[in-house]
Amino acid sequence: MIPYEIRSTLHLSLSLSLYFIPNSSPGEKFEGLKMIPPGNHYVFYSAVSKQGNIASRIGFFHDFTPQEVVVKEYDALQEMLLDSNGHVPDKDGLKALDSSLAPYPYQHYQKWCSLTTHITMTTVTRIQPRCINIYSATPLLHNPNAAADVETAVSVEEKLDANFIQDDDIIMNFSKLDTKKDMKGLSPKEITQFYMDPSAHIDKLIAQTGTESELLGELEMAFVVFLLGHVYTAFEHWKQLVGVICRGRQSLHDRPSFYKDFIRTLHYHLKETPSDFFVDIVSRNNFLTSTLKVFFETVREELDLEVELMERATKFRSYLEKRFEWDFGYDEDDAPVVVEM
Repeated sequence: MIPYEIRSTLHLSLSLSLYFIPNSSPGEKFEGLKMIPPGNHYVFYSAVSKQGNIASRIGFFHDFTPQEVVVKEYDALQEMLLDSNGHVPDKDGLKALDSSLAPYPYQHYQKWCSLTTHITMTTVTRIQPRCINIYSATPLLHNPNAAADVETAVSVEEKLDANFIQDDDIIMNFSKLDTKKDMKGLSPKEITQFYMDPSAHIDKLIAQTGTESELLGELEMAFVVFLLGHVYTAFEHWKQLVGVICRGRQSLHDRPSFYKDFIRTLHYHLKETPSDFFVDIVSRNNFLTSTLKVFFETVREELDLEVELMERATKFRSYLEKRFEWDFGYDEDDAPVVVEM
């Protein structure tokens, strides 16, 4: 991959490796990357001002094929990497560039594969925005109906927000987690049972994404886009998916292979990130510990589950208790209450 005509300072990263491109630095010559393993990779970058201020991240997924040459031109005005159709080097040009191309750091490759086991081009095509680029800070468009919307706005904040609208082309197309729609028409008892066991909702999500693996691919893509791209809405979606999957009681019986893969996926999400980084994010509302506590207790209570699934859940629990010092001890006061009406 060759970023062409970069005359500005830029932070550039491919998957888990960060590169600093200076606008001119004697003795340093970085013209791009070579020996990139085939498959999906996440490329992201940030412009850096002369004062050292780093702009928000912009990223995109690319499915690299063997021997492929990808050339990007940097537009300093938009602070974006754009496709370049006129500067693809021939064989001699590539030989001349070879000494200035950094080899892909294979020490990070296994980690990248562990985080993206289920992500396919189908996953990427389904979820990525229409514009392909994924923004950590959402660009806003001017609202053509701003005058009328400002008139109807009540608070100062609403009046300010009325001047702008979100660009639909940059929205990530995650699966819809509309639990309220699923609960429409249910009795209070059925609603309580739905929250205790949203297995029917898990079935709908798998039908919506196509396969069990695709749903796990969506979970992985949401995590990677948050971890590397700093997209907070992706983290919120990741949390929602984890919350629904962890509460699925009947699904544990119906989809043991799915849950074994889910545990492996979640294990790598927690293993391959700094412990203090992840704990800081979840500690505000203790989301992950409470959610996983429900999951482990459900596995403990369902005695006729597949043995391998139970063993994997037990090992995962032990790993988390040791690494993060989280307490998953059972408390009778935490037991759910079914509403009878």
